Amino acid sequence: PPAAPGKVSLEKRGASSAVSLKKGGGVQPIHINLNWDKPEAPKGIMGFLRGAPEAADLDLGCMYRLKDGMKGVIQPLGERFGSRTHPPYIFLDKDDRSGASSDGENLYLVRPDLIDLVVVFAMIYEGSATFATVNGRLRIKDEGGSEVFVPLNTPDPRNTFCAVATIRPDGSSIRITKEERYFFGHKECDEVYGFGFRWVAGSK
Repeated sequence: PPAAPGKVSLEKRGASSAVSLKKGGGVQPIHINLNWDKPEAPKGIMGFLRGAPEAADLDLGCMYRLKDGMKGVIQPLGERFGSRTHPPYIFLDKDDRSGASSDGENLYLVRPDLIDLVVVFAMIYEGSATFATVNGRLRIKDEGGSEVFVPLNTPDPRNTFCAVATIRPDGSSIRITKEERYFFGHKECDEVYGFGFRWVAGSK
């Protein structure tokens, strides 16, 4: 069926949609939500004996570069949750380690007018070994009711890091493009998008 008014689903890599930055004469924030399925135990006696499978710990984050040249990473790893009130005006609300939270993890671009490039990524920190088992999906919304849905519908079983989408300025709007490109980790993703960070191993 056709998408509801103001809602767009990006099914294929390279598909894109523009979201207006303006509302009531000001800049409206952008809300990015990552959610995934929690595995269920098999039914019957085998489910009783085996118990529920290990829950996946997916992390939502982004690499960003602002128009003034400031750049960095927002992610649960290293407790880099950003800030609502100070640069880069990008904020991650929590680290949902089990998938038990009904609303997953949420990233807010409070001042999307300041960004030059944001690469939104999802990574499996522990638990499930592949994106094929978690049904990951990203929703990007504004306060005006526009929504861009980005399903992870072509998972790569070899890798546990996914560059889900890019966000770039496009006149008085931002343009959201589906990437769904899988990598071994942060460094390999960075090499493609050209941020130039120095990466070291980290843990929670």
